[in-house]
Amino acid sequence: MIRYFNSYVLFPILEKMSKRQIVSKYRELKKFNSLPISEQNRIQRNELHRTLLFCKDRIPYYQDLFKKVSFDVDLVLKDPRHIQELPLLTKEIVREHTDRIRLPGAIHGRKTGGSTGQSVYFYYDDEGLDWTAAVNLIAYDMAGNFPHKKDCHISSELNLGKAPLKYRVMDSLKLFSQNRNRLMIHSFSNHDLEKTFNDLKKIRPFLLQGHPSSGYAIADYIKNQKIKPKKYCDVFEPSGETLTPKMVETMETYLGCKVVNRYGNAEFGVMAHTRPQDPYNKLLIFNRAFYAEETDKGNLIFSNLTNLSMPLLRYDTGDVGTVKNEEDGSFIYDIQGRIHDLVKINQEDFTTHYIMDYLDHKIRRIREFQILIQDGVLPVINIVPESVEDQPRIEKALKDKWPLGISVQFIDYEQLKKVGWQQKFRHVIDLRGKV
Repeated sequence: MIRYFNSYVLFPILEKMSKRQIVSKYRELKKFNSLPISEQNRIQRNELHRTLLFCKDRIPYYQDLFKKVSFDVDLVLKDPRHIQELPLLTKEIVREHTDRIRLPGAIHGRKTGGSTGQSVYFYYDDEGLDWTAAVNLIAYDMAGNFPHKKDCHISSELNLGKAPLKYRVMDSLKLFSQNRNRLMIHSFSNHDLEKTFNDLKKIRPFLLQGHPSSGYAIADYIKNQKIKPKKYCDVFEPSGETLTPKMVETMETYLGCKVVNRYGNAEFGVMAHTRPQDPYNKLLIFNRAFYAEETDKGNLIFSNLTNLSMPLLRYDTGDVGTVKNEEDGSFIYDIQGRIHDLVKINQEDFTTHYIMDYLDHKIRRIREFQILIQDGVLPVINIVPESVEDQPRIEKALKDKWPLGISVQFIDYEQLKKVGWQQKFRHVIDLRGKV
């Protein structure tokens, strides 16, 4: 009973106290999804046209760009593919022109993880942030995780110390109102996984959400310890990484759950999610909030329709997949990109998302990092600092964390290595047997 109170009484009260407007946008998204596809397409075209008009009138970067390429905004009302007359927007362009794309009201910053390129800050205003929260609620619905059900998010244990009391109280209220728990994980050692697994058994959530590498590690621990598989959660939903068939099979077998899939990033929030009747590699795009360009195993190009304070038109996400417009919606198939690697430090396995979180939240002022694994020597962490003056502090913090497990070097961004036929950035470069 308390979970129903939290979801349908406490959450709306907190929303009103915080001056948020999430539920009304959630209802608009629900209504949009119930409409015939022809009507959805009409609304999407109108929203794309509205966004382009706004950019033409208010955003300096796009004002100059539209003039430069003689772009006719009204053509998208006939066919939204006319937007492809604009050049692509990239992280590098956003980093260079942030002040000319972002309006003063965009005060809520979100940093990209950098797994598909250099880390960059993107910003939302209150309205844009509420839209991302509403889309997230729709995604939860598609996972079957309705508000009164218990969910759990896997988080990295960073040992950051106590936050201010006001923040802790508000955070606890938010978790309580959403019937949410946090499942903390430090490393993928058996000792740490045993603790995380025992905590999971106590929580027994409907939905377990987190990096697939973390969910897979817990499932793999159950397998290796010869623990009898049970239903430790009903649904696993990934965040921040690409699912692989092996991950899906292992988690469904040993966590006793259904693995769903979602696609999102810091730039847009959640953009697509699997429907209950579809396989994990087929995701429905939220067309009320985004316009995605069709592609066959190409770069995923999105335009945002709900964050006018920092609109992103024809943004190259850096990820690869297939986008198709079908008779019942627009879908992404077979997403590639952002598979986080494991690094062994002092005989413990750490995911790059753990290291990323530690650098961002504990050490700070690190522009980018990359770890090189070579034969016969310690892993080398190459750091691109925001400033040369930060180097001594960063090096000391890393040596304090891993005194005998890692070497530290400072490099320029241009010295970061890329791999693969598409020269994609990776946080971990395995050079064993190659140098």
